[in-house]
Amino acid sequence: MYLVRKIYNPSMFQGKYKKRNYFEGWYYKLIDEKQDVIYSIIPGVAYGKTQEESHAFIQVIDGITGKTYYFYYPLEKFWYSTRDFDIRIGKNHFTEDHLSLCLSNPMISIDGELDFIHRVPYPKRWNAPGIMGPFSFVPGMECYHGVVNIHHEIRGSLWIAREEKSFQKGYGYIEKDWGRSFPSEWIWIQSNHFTQNNVSFMFSIAPIPWFFTHFVGFLCFLKIREYMYCFSTYTGAKIKKLANQGERWHIIIEDKKYKLDIYAEQGEGGILKAPKNGEMSRKVKESINSKIKIFLLEKKTRKILFQDKGIKTGMEISGDLFAWNKKRTRKRF
Repeated sequence: MYLVRKIYNPSMFQGKYKKRNYFEGWYYKLIDEKQDVIYSIIPGVAYGKTQEESHAFIQVIDGITGKTYYFYYPLEKFWYSTRDFDIRIGKNHFTEDHLSLCLSNPMISIDGELDFIHRVPYPKRWNAPGIMGPFSFVPGMECYHGVVNIHHEIRGSLWIAREEKSFQKGYGYIEKDWGRSFPSEWIWIQSNHFTQNNVSFMFSIAPIPWFFTHFVGFLCFLKIREYMYCFSTYTGAKIKKLANQGERWHIIIEDKKYKLDIYAEQGEGGILKAPKNGEMSRKVKESINSKIKIFLLEKKTRKILFQDKGIKTGMEISGDLFAWNKKRTRKRF
């Protein structure tokens, strides 16, 4: 039952039978009501080639200062449920509606509990249990992606460096990744702090190993109140433009009905560790202080259905997708 349950519940721990060359991590984005306190908390587990190269971890990034912290735990401190999303690392506890932290090292201490209410989980269907759609059923992929909570409100406080930081009425987001390695190159953008309420956006693009070749695959959703717009490789949507000038990016996505224009500018960030063959040996810059501007156009009527600016945006740029794509004759944008 576990093998079936985990496919239809991507948020839960997927790696029960993995012992090496495997990682799994969850990403909690926490922003207080005034947007003065911004943190991402990333619990996870990394199985390297040997037991000695394997461990559990919790990464922390301060979105204001860009400082990052890495907390190492032996594997025996990692516990997970085989029924739903419920993990523990040492004295720290993580679920889809709760987080409790007890972290301390010479540089920082973080203690406290947060509850997540009015959660909006990513919608599921029998043939698409998560954001990867039918690719959720494909075994052996290099990296899988899941969205747990599209957005939620936060209740509670954290004591950070012995100072209480209230997240009451704040806003948050949860997603996850698992597999052997992060892609060789990728772009990831996520925001749910727009001038309009109840709006959330995520975009991710990367080269995907596929049998003896590769293709460039992407995932994207824009939720505007009760409406959900999905643009992904498996939906037939296409990347029409992917261009940058320094830290500024312009991305255009189209399907048969809609055109999505994305302008993004990466802000200052910090360096996080990322997995390669289960080992946390790579480094990636992440900002939680980036900006985006989005336009959604209905192609038939030329009507603009949505336009807004997002702040406190999460953004990662790793590698060079342009150079990667030029090396291969097979393209699939």
